[in-house]
Amino acid sequence: MPSSTPESSKKTGRLWKYGVGTIVVLGLLYTAGWYYLAHELESRLATNLAAFREKGIDATCEDARASGFPLRVGLDCTKVGWADKAKGLSIAAGTFRSAARLYDPLQIVNTIDGPAAIDLPGLMPLDAKWDKLTSSIHLDRPLPRQMEFQGSNVVVNKRDAAASDASIAVLGDGKLKFIANDPQMDVALSFDKLKIADNVIPNRSLPELAGAADVQLANGFALLGKAERDLTVLRGQTGTLRKIDLSFGDGSGVGVTGPFSIAEDGRISGEFQVTMRNPEGFAAALHGIFPEAGNTISTVLQALAFAPRDASGVPTLPITVKNGKMSVGFINIGRLPSL
Repeated sequence: MPSSTPESSKKTGRLWKYGVGTIVVLGLLYTAGWYYLAHELESRLATNLAAFREKGIDATCEDARASGFPLRVGLDCTKVGWADKAKGLSIAAGTFRSAARLYDPLQIVNTIDGPAAIDLPGLMPLDAKWDKLTSSIHLDRPLPRQMEFQGSNVVVNKRDAAASDASIAVLGDGKLKFIANDPQMDVALSFDKLKIADNVIPNRSLPELAGAADVQLANGFALLGKAERDLTVLRGQTGTLRKIDLSFGDGSGVGVTGPFSIAEDGRISGEFQVTMRNPEGFAAALHGIFPEAGNTISTVLQALAFAPRDASGVPTLPITVKNGKMSVGFINIGRLPSL
């Protein structure tokens, strides 16, 4: 008995043709949709750049073109720049690549190549280069929900300076992350192998540093809409230092945790737990950096001799700050500067 009939073979052939045809049509529709999105992205970029120029800001994205087909959509530029003459601010860098997955279009990943020329008000012209510099943004309304920046082997130099005097800073690795959850904001920072050049701060030699910070701001979401670009933007904030840690190359270091508040005049208040690893080594390093604070450093070091120890044997010192004045129990140990 034959396994198939001519009629069943025709039906199978028609099904294959319909299946292939459907795949081809879907592929064409997908391709058309991708190129439509790409065109809209390029048009939106041109519109935004024109809007910046009307405000006196020269934002550039040279040779902009859409990229990422078939699974991503994004923009590539051979050079990017931002110049605000009114504020004396300009930044120019190399190739820029930005892309989002089509199934997650609100998550945008960016990569930028160096070198970069940086001009900031009140500072000397700078040049920067790096091995890797990336960022990612999770868009949301009315403001981004999450932003993250990462860099490795970042070198900052004075522009047009002699090679022996050009260096400003070198950073091995660094990461900065913002997570907004209205009204709160979490800010996390970490860095490793940060060396500030000896000639940056006169008469002071700074050791290589590593550090981390994890801070929660109770009303940090409001910061995204403020115009200030210095620490005064933190006035009126309350929050928690979940982790502040600074380490020197010899293993000595300090950690700070605890709640805090910042008054409208910039004065800081809080209840902090301060732990020190290798207190003598840490104090010696601070003496070298801040000789004018020698009395305060010595007082804290003496207090640590009587401080309780945590589970790992590290001395822990409770420090109270009221309107900038620091104290350990009834002993005043100095004042924090106002923000």
